[in-house]
Amino acid sequence: MRAWLPDWLRHYRREWLAGDVIAGLVVTLLLVPQSLAYALVAGLPAEVGLYASLPPLLLYGLIGRSHAQSVGPMAVTSLLAAATLARLAEPGSGDYLTLAVWLALLSGLMLIGLGLARLGFLADFLSVPVLAAFTSASALLIVLSQLAPLAGLKGGGASLPVLLAGLLGRLDRLNPAALAFGGATLLWLLWARRALKPSLARAAPVLAVLAGVLAVRQAGLESGVPVVGLVPSGLPSPSLPALPLARLGELMLPAFFMALINYVQSLSVAQLLAVPRRERVEPDRELLALGVCNVGAGLFGGFPVTGGLTRSLVNAAAGAHSQLASWLSAAGIALVLLFAGSALQSLPLSVLAATIVAAVFPSVRFGALREAWRVDRADAVAFVLTFALVLLLGVESGLVAGVLVSLGAWLWHSSRPHMVEVGQLPGTQHYRNVARFTTETLPGVLLLRVDESLYFGNARLVRDALLDKVAERPQLTTLVLIMSAVNRLDASAVVMLEWLDDHLAARGVTLALAEVKGPVAAVLARAGLLERFAGRHFLSTHESWRHYAPPPEFPI
Repeated sequence: MRAWLPDWLRHYRREWLAGDVIAGLVVTLLLVPQSLAYALVAGLPAEVGLYASLPPLLLYGLIGRSHAQSVGPMAVTSLLAAATLARLAEPGSGDYLTLAVWLALLSGLMLIGLGLARLGFLADFLSVPVLAAFTSASALLIVLSQLAPLAGLKGGGASLPVLLAGLLGRLDRLNPAALAFGGATLLWLLWARRALKPSLARAAPVLAVLAGVLAVRQAGLESGVPVVGLVPSGLPSPSLPALPLARLGELMLPAFFMALINYVQSLSVAQLLAVPRRERVEPDRELLALGVCNVGAGLFGGFPVTGGLTRSLVNAAAGAHSQLASWLSAAGIALVLLFAGSALQSLPLSVLAATIVAAVFPSVRFGALREAWRVDRADAVAFVLTFALVLLLGVESGLVAGVLVSLGAWLWHSSRPHMVEVGQLPGTQHYRNVARFTTETLPGVLLLRVDESLYFGNARLVRDALLDKVAERPQLTTLVLIMSAVNRLDASAVVMLEWLDDHLAARGVTLALAEVKGPVAAVLARAGLLERFAGRHFLSTHESWRHYAPPPEFPI
């Protein structure tokens, strides 16, 4: 029986209990207002946020390996869900909720499939600048999307032009009471973050929610300001709403992007939490755990979930030693669903909007852009383009554009590899760029290093560059191609080398290879080129130097 228990439970220590209990309580206080608010961001009833929080907290504790990872609704995930679902159904409708459930189910099944296939590397297609731009722009969109409910207005839209048009078109219906609630809550949360100790500041959103509920009830403003409304009491029960196959097809691509983004975010959080404890993160295991969490959220009427950075860091800082803390948070959510539903129905939507703005705005950061500009201008362009298109066209279009720009920049760089002539550092066996070091060269011999793998994208350009180098040196008799940086060859590169050898031989120039790595040599062997280059294939650059150096002159 114990073999089926998670590792942390089989090896649980009594001294962990106090920290786990405190962390579970703290995260519950943070998670309740967050869950309600992020459900509204996704265009769903507030209680759906609680439904989406409960199963993942339990399931991750059974499958996941991070000691403090807290899985549940997140701001970016909610915005992605809203952007996807608003195109397919009317927000608030039954179809909208059904699609949200299936979005969680499909993304969860995709994550499980990727984990079983050990395809965690797919997350690497999202470069750091693209992911930072996507997160920052999405955070800004979320803040802008909450300006309408902050003022008591009905909002909507998943891009900057739509959001601004909707807000400006409704300004004449601004609700002063709702704006007062939202403004006061926002000021309180910002002040608490700056003035209070972190342990007290974490309780600020809960205090704001309680104050909002009490103020509305005492003043009898249930009909005067937009409120959450009726929150069904009781725990969610598992169900699988019917959905036509055609509609499932419409969700496939968004579900894949949702799965990819959620996995990258969850894995990043797990890795961050593992560093202080010197633990290793298993990416494929995290894929499986997150997939099961999303399936669980969908089966119990929720929407897609992921590992939350703020929530997980709070969990760890509060003393969590194991996933018992998350199980206790799940118990807290269950108690809220069972006994606090009637109290939440008087909660002003503007108060929830303020909690979202306060929580999300710090995620709008441009440090990654400055770093990318210093390191690689192409990454900086990818950041700017991703950020701009997320704002102007929506999250999916911006993300796809950013990935394509990053891949395009990589293809551009790899298709124009760095190639340098090298020479011998006097008195050594080391060879360096003749343009940067004082070196010696051999008459009639060109030592040329290619700093890139050779493949179909650069084979022709490398060939033409080599021919140009040879044409510049009419007295050249030997070209030594140093392949120390060539990690891979494909069929196009093999054909190029064979053609180049024939062409240079016809011009009286010998082509030789040096420092060919094992995997590359294996490809050459299968293609029959090692036999062709017999006697012209050297283990080191220095060996080729000694082979082609003229014999020393001895005095007679």
